[in-house]
Amino acid sequence: MKEEIKSALTRGTACLLTQQHKDDNFEGRLSSSTFPTCAYAWIELIQGKTPDPALIEWFIENRNEDGGWGLDTANVSNAEATRFVQLILEQTHQRSPDTDLQKLLTSVPKFPPHLALIKLAYAAFNQFDWNELTLSENALPLMKLARQLTKIPLLGSRLKPPRHRVPPVALFNTPLFDALFIAERHTLVPVFIMIELNTAKRPEMITALATWLKTHVLSDGSWFRVNYITALSVLALMELQEKWEADEETAAFIERGIGWLQTTRNPDGGCREALNLNVWDTALSIITLTEVYATHNESGSQIPPTDELTDKVKRAAQWLVTHQNEDGGWAFSGLADSTLPSDADDTALGTLALIRSLLVGAPINREALEGAVQRGIAWLKTQQSRDGSWSTYQPGQGDVGCVSITAHAIEALLAVAQSDIPGIPDVQRAMNAGIHYLRKQIHRDGYWRDLWLAKDTYGTACAIVALVKTGLKNVPEVQRGIDWLERTQNADGGWGEDMFGNPTESTVEQTAWSTYALLLVNPEKPAAEQGIAFLLKHQREDGSWLERCVGIYWEIIGGYADPIYASVFPILALNQLSQTTP
Repeated sequence: MKEEIKSALTRGTACLLTQQHKDDNFEGRLSSSTFPTCAYAWIELIQGKTPDPALIEWFIENRNEDGGWGLDTANVSNAEATRFVQLILEQTHQRSPDTDLQKLLTSVPKFPPHLALIKLAYAAFNQFDWNELTLSENALPLMKLARQLTKIPLLGSRLKPPRHRVPPVALFNTPLFDALFIAERHTLVPVFIMIELNTAKRPEMITALATWLKTHVLSDGSWFRVNYITALSVLALMELQEKWEADEETAAFIERGIGWLQTTRNPDGGCREALNLNVWDTALSIITLTEVYATHNESGSQIPPTDELTDKVKRAAQWLVTHQNEDGGWAFSGLADSTLPSDADDTALGTLALIRSLLVGAPINREALEGAVQRGIAWLKTQQSRDGSWSTYQPGQGDVGCVSITAHAIEALLAVAQSDIPGIPDVQRAMNAGIHYLRKQIHRDGYWRDLWLAKDTYGTACAIVALVKTGLKNVPEVQRGIDWLERTQNADGGWGEDMFGNPTESTVEQTAWSTYALLLVNPEKPAAEQGIAFLLKHQREDGSWLERCVGIYWEIIGGYADPIYASVFPILALNQLSQTTP
């Protein structure tokens, strides 16, 4: 077994090293999905073009056996995704009649549109009444009350905003808008512009919305570096140009936005939702490579050749230092001018990665690295909520505490407390508050639920890892989490669930992070042995594993697969076992 583990680790680590880009970051190409691909085709149709044949071919190739389309590569048919694709294909057929396309359309399941964002697309092609898209302005007091109720424990998790209608445009001028999650604000503003231009046409409102939109564009021409948000923004500006104003500034925003959207095209013909997650991918890769280095350099086994690993880790760490935002945090995608906002997960993992990079020897610029760590920890401490948790962006602004982010922040604080980096004030209080939050968040069935990766396995694994690493291996919550992982293991030795927490066939990513958590608690667990066997069985000759859809954009849009995830998590599990294998 020891030689088999060593061989798998050697090949897996070598494969991960090949995923470092020429500018020194690590970045996996994210998978295509339905909403961003439809959005790109929607823009082409509004421009009077017939969508690129590669887009149409992507829709045909990714149709499910039941005739519908899924949100993502999980290929579970979804009514809203199917309606969106149907609209795009119908409009394409009208522009350029095609008998094969017509035949395909006759067999598409008929679903009435329910999601407001899909109704918006139908309204843009005169197939839905613009006035029926929004709630009445009389709903604003009720929305304010609902927001207050969401702060009540238990009740808050059950109160969900309606998805069949958009909030009234007048929401923009209220404190409720500022309290929304940052991605919601970026989504709603272009939607409000399109609705207002086709309904009330209030000059002051249109001017205010357009100003907000133009002032929130990033330096690369995108909005939030997200396909669907950028596509909606471009569509709103195109509508503004046609029905309100036609100035050079608006035209320039449109041109740059479309140019950025073209960068989200994948070789398979579809579009991915986010351009990249290179900060997260780089941080995860550094953490994984330094784990391997720390384990095998001490034993003298050197997996892989130490010089190559250390050089790549140092250069990746320097890339993180260079792409830190001015406020001390990191965004999910590196922009050197800090125009993309910092988030707690990337900041926690970015900081942890820099600390871990010191294990491979002197950094390229130690002073700069230590300063980056100091600023990262300071930013994290200011972002902790009163309940001890960390949320993605601003606590209380439409955001909620997140199990995995809190676990990562605890790991970063622990690492800096154990390091010799100067100028870091006491972090124990923040760690204790985070630990208290994690212990309270366990579900009565024994799992922790997460926001950003699928779903209960990830939340549970992250919580267990953080608690064990802080010395709480024997607390009841850890044992309950282990029991839950053992109960939910699939017959093939792996774990799998979709972004809603429903069981699915096993994936290497979910199997790996579940197995890693089990190994930290007890390497002799049969469930962990079966998980390792699954990973060994599914590793390919080149050292890679097949990536699956485990990441979550948000539930109405779907998820994504990332090749980096399919490398780092299995390597971490195999490396953890190698520390105890005789």
